[in-house]
Amino acid sequence: MTCYTLLALILTWPLITAFTTHVPGDGIDDPSLAWNLWWLRERLITQASADIFHVGWMFHPVQINLAFYTLTPMNGLLSIPLQLGTSLVVANNVVLLSSFVLGAFGAYLLVLDQRWWVDGCGGSSGAQTRQIPNAERTSLWIMAALVGGVIYAFASAKLFYASLGQFNIASSQWIPFCMLYLLRMVRPAVEGAARQHDRVRSAALAALFFGFQLWAELTYASFLAIFVALLFVWHISITRRRTWRAWVDLLTPYLLFGALAGIALLPFLWVMAPDLRTEGDFFASGGGFADVFSADLMGYLFPTRLHPLWGDWAATLPFPNDKGQHIFLGYSAMLLSVLGLWGLGRRNRAFAWLWGMSLLLFFTLTLGPTVRWAGQDTGVPGPFALFSHLPFFSGNRYPSRYSVMLMATVAVLSSFGLTWLMAWFVRARKAVRGARFWAACVAALFSVLFIFEHLATPLPLSDFRVPAIYQRLAQEPGDFAILELPTGWRNGARVLGKADLLIMMQQWWQTEHGKRRLGGNTSRNPEYKFQYFTQAPLLGDLIALMNADRPHIGAVVDAEFANMVAKNRPRAGQILRDLGIRTILVHEEKATPQLLSFVHAALPVVEVDRWQGEDGAGEPATIVRYAVTWEDAQPARTISLADDAAPLYLGEGWSALPAADGIRYATRPEAVLLLDLPETGGSLSLDWQGPAQSLRMTVNGRAVALQPTAPGRADALLPPGLADQPVDRVVLRFEGAPQPAGQMAQPPDGLRWRIGDAAASLPASSWLVVRSAGEEVGDFAHIFVNGRDVARGERGYNLAALNREGVVLDSAVFDTSGDDAASDKLAAWIMQWPAGTIIAGAVNDDASLKLSDAAVAALRNVGVANDLRGKLRWSHAFIGAVGAPAGAAVEALDLIRPVAVTVGAQIDGAEVYGGLRLLTIRRGS
Repeated sequence: MTCYTLLALILTWPLITAFTTHVPGDGIDDPSLAWNLWWLRERLITQASADIFHVGWMFHPVQINLAFYTLTPMNGLLSIPLQLGTSLVVANNVVLLSSFVLGAFGAYLLVLDQRWWVDGCGGSSGAQTRQIPNAERTSLWIMAALVGGVIYAFASAKLFYASLGQFNIASSQWIPFCMLYLLRMVRPAVEGAARQHDRVRSAALAALFFGFQLWAELTYASFLAIFVALLFVWHISITRRRTWRAWVDLLTPYLLFGALAGIALLPFLWVMAPDLRTEGDFFASGGGFADVFSADLMGYLFPTRLHPLWGDWAATLPFPNDKGQHIFLGYSAMLLSVLGLWGLGRRNRAFAWLWGMSLLLFFTLTLGPTVRWAGQDTGVPGPFALFSHLPFFSGNRYPSRYSVMLMATVAVLSSFGLTWLMAWFVRARKAVRGARFWAACVAALFSVLFIFEHLATPLPLSDFRVPAIYQRLAQEPGDFAILELPTGWRNGARVLGKADLLIMMQQWWQTEHGKRRLGGNTSRNPEYKFQYFTQAPLLGDLIALMNADRPHIGAVVDAEFANMVAKNRPRAGQILRDLGIRTILVHEEKATPQLLSFVHAALPVVEVDRWQGEDGAGEPATIVRYAVTWEDAQPARTISLADDAAPLYLGEGWSALPAADGIRYATRPEAVLLLDLPETGGSLSLDWQGPAQSLRMTVNGRAVALQPTAPGRADALLPPGLADQPVDRVVLRFEGAPQPAGQMAQPPDGLRWRIGDAAASLPASSWLVVRSAGEEVGDFAHIFVNGRDVARGERGYNLAALNREGVVLDSAVFDTSGDDAASDKLAAWIMQWPAGTIIAGAVNDDASLKLSDAAVAALRNVGVANDLRGKLRWSHAFIGAVGAPAGAAVEALDLIRPVAVTVGAQIDGAEVYGGLRLLTIRRGS
């Protein structure tokens, strides 16, 4: 352990020189992963709540489910004593270093334990090692195991993850412990009942370490599951079972392991299931990057870009190698692994098959869906494509991360090879009595060679010293939210708002001030968690202003700036009050001129604090803190759920659009409102309608009685202290059978819905809702046909063709942003349909860059008037018909907002459970 600790300090240089102020990383992932440790302490100790997954301290006020985020609860739990005794930065660095030390020690134990299969009951030691006394052979195994620990824990892949601040991916320390007990679990029974008892105990311990790894990094648990499956298949293939008792003995440890591992996974599944049930399988969202994050076969031949001698050259290699996807085993490890596998095959052929299959499987998994050489796709498929379609595995978009299992396999095989190489060397020199010395020399030589090949020093460090303005903010009493400008919302696929390292440091600075934030970072999330901020009044405009430094956005913002100010100045105070925002912090060097002007022209703020210094990159930084002047609380206030301010108050469960009659319909049995209710008490009145027969309500998780006061009206008394959150979460439960959403509207003639000014129409029972968002405002395309989304949801024009009865004939997507051939394909696709065929279209991300005359002409042939050429990342939605004149389609486009068009009921769900027109909040006297 001392040796591994010293290596960890040396190979993470210069971390030890700034141990109390810096952490390894590039400022992207390290702030949020260090935040994890704070959140565990904050939630469990300060807030005294066991629910670590549901957090309202970022993504305020909509909250976020951290089960879909790289929360690393195990690391957080281990860090709490360190945080209480030292500091959060020190705790983070100690936990990171412990992952190297424990990982190396676990690999050391794993290798040492495999001697049973070679020198013990499981195999023959061979002529070379039999000539060496047992004590001296033990020395050889210990030396080889020490090297195995070095190979597993200090490979360049793991050091690369540390350099990126991806402390979750660096947390692979529990894998070798789990593998050790899994392999003990399958040892043949040679002592009857006693051996079976040992196998059951080993299964329980394997499950324990599986749980540790699952709670440190969920992805690695799925990798271990693959190893278990491989081990089971191998175990079945080498075992002769002729009786039911024998089968029970074989299966019992696996079943116990599965049951205990399932218990460890259960808390994650428990908090994931409700979101997956209501929002669909967004766990796999952000996929499609596997080719970028796959290991290139060429990379296995060269050190990484972090190598102090060859790193600059390695950075020029013709494949992506900047995010840990460059996997290099090292020539010393490859040589020893080949020797180890060959030697193992001579001594225990069955055991050699297990490790050989493990080597092959995890090596090919790192290569991704198809094998790449020098950045070029060879077209040769790999097993990753199969695994990526399996539940639980579909969320992994980094094939290169399978290298952790590959390195565990290489560490074991290399240790085998080193053991036999040392034995040969000792025997050749006839120096058996000095075996320890010669073993140490050979082991040290290969350790030095491996470490040199995998050097990744100096590791980049992030400065985690917090500007003093946040320390002063922490002294402000009360539970309230802050708005940082600019800010952003990030997940594993995209960034909404300002794409800058600033938005990640804002999450870290929260560990100092402790206030709720609108911005935040996660891994996977439902679409709504981003779209709330895009579509909420004021916030959507602020996002556009944050991005006004992008040329295609700046011109539009400049043209609309006066209208933005005039629209938001009268309502900004009330909106900020409704969101519980008492403080706004502006980072002046990162803010656009338009954003700075808007803050002073439209927001009711007064400067109260200012800080000037340097940011983490050494650049000048100015942070200004403004106090918000709230609007006076009104005795009674009525909110319409049909006006343009309504999205501010809508949580999950509502249709994205209000119906034509001013009612906002719930497309789920439960729908959420986000309201500023009076903490001192009052009442809430709801103007609602069916099809639900009755309505129930909770406020901040507590049931509140609703009393019918008139047909379609219900009132609730709000006792003092109930509304104790900056934004109160009101859940409405509509009870009763739902109705098809199409029944909520009827065409003027009672027969058919006309498609804009075209001659085509849809039956009265059909409805279309088309929604589009360019990259900066949502990055989605939806075409709801009778409540079912038929759009592919990929970049470019997403199109659907329907006949006059509303039956979907086909749907397709054409990437007219990045594919030179897409425009011609789009034109051909449209022209195949007969006149009168209804065509619905929505742009996802962008559709402008490769749009051709032929595509524009084809779109005009369905009634589309607008030409997106020169309109980078504009949202565009339309519903038209083949043969209609240009301008006849129902159409909408915008750059700084999502757009939607409809025919029939304006509801993007198949069924509705109830509706809400108005709500009135009254404050108690």
